[in-house]
Amino acid sequence: MKTSRIAVLMVLLTSSTLLTAASAAAEDHPLKIFGNANMDEVIDEEDIEYVRGIIEGTNEVTELADANYDGQIDEDDITQIELIIDGDENELTLIDMAGRTITVPQPVERIVSTFPEETRLIVEIGGADMLVGVSSYLSDETYAPNFLMLIAYPHLKELPGIGSYRDPNFDQIVSLHPDVIISGNSGPEKADIIQEKTGIPTVAISAKFDYEGEGGAFEAYRVTGAVIGREDEAEELITFIKDEFDKVTKITSGIPEYEKVKVYYLCYDLTQPYSAYAPIEIAGAINVARIGPESVVTVSEEQIIKWNPDVILIHSTSKSHSMGTIEDILSDPKLQSINAVKDGRVYYSKGGYVGGNPATSVAEVLYMSKLFYPDKFEDMDVESEGNRILERFYGVDGLYTYMQENCDLYKWS
Repeated sequence: MKTSRIAVLMVLLTSSTLLTAASAAAEDHPLKIFGNANMDEVIDEEDIEYVRGIIEGTNEVTELADANYDGQIDEDDITQIELIIDGDENELTLIDMAGRTITVPQPVERIVSTFPEETRLIVEIGGADMLVGVSSYLSDETYAPNFLMLIAYPHLKELPGIGSYRDPNFDQIVSLHPDVIISGNSGPEKADIIQEKTGIPTVAISAKFDYEGEGGAFEAYRVTGAVIGREDEAEELITFIKDEFDKVTKITSGIPEYEKVKVYYLCYDLTQPYSAYAPIEIAGAINVARIGPESVVTVSEEQIIKWNPDVILIHSTSKSHSMGTIEDILSDPKLQSINAVKDGRVYYSKGGYVGGNPATSVAEVLYMSKLFYPDKFEDMDVESEGNRILERFYGVDGLYTYMQENCDLYKWS
């Protein structure tokens, strides 16, 4: 494991600008790799010294001090830490995003991913060629045209399908001989079942609709990077994302709370909005429906009217607009008193698609910032900038233009 690979995490230092309201005070969560004995953000010589202190009785035992995970703190743990530092470890033990302790053989060369959300993460940090099996969603023509990763990596569509995350084909997975299974995270039980049925190390990962804090997209990139040996790529991508956010928050951070645009983001239907969708707040607005820990909540029409949002967004994954249309909102007699309806500020937005999608969400930060504050971002070419951002994730130009057309996103003249 390269030194930068196990410099698992830098702590994000935020100023008065916030990536999301819900995680304003949150720090990045260091990757929980066994061997990080002093519980900081890096595995280095200090961890060796810390373990020596434990052996000599001068330091307290910590959760991650047992580097080789054999139930004892001894010289063998120092040896394992040295191997990790040099990148020569044969296995790596970590705590995944479902709180499960997993030992994964190293290096990983063959991966099965059970859900598109995790497949995106793997692809975005350079692991596309390591995939040997993917969710059957990727070959389903109902879904496939809406996956940007298939435009960049069309061969993924031809990989063996292993069923769905909720109903995987265990025999098919085993036949592909993966070193590790990257599973979705709906709690430890599902990943435990997959691992039990296949006998293959299974790591639960998910990218929520926030970036910061425990369970956020940054943690998801880092866990994925640690498992598949792409830590450097994960850190570089996270730095890129933060830099893009900074460009926006430097402009929006000075907006007083009482002047911020209030946004209602319709997800599944009118009364089921996104409670968590980080781009809204990163773009300097207020998500009026951020009322609980769930990604999507249910509210009454009366509550929507009471919130009186300035902008309404409609989740749009394709031109079918199955979640609702702009015309539906603008013509609804019950909504005519809402500012967004009176001012015609109702737009489509990509949002998540078969799980969280950090890449498109970064592009949507720019899209939303200009929708919410057109005067402050008058000179921003959203389409050009969006193409640049998505090319950084997928290596192919024109992906924002494709998404813009496919989802009917607002286009500036």
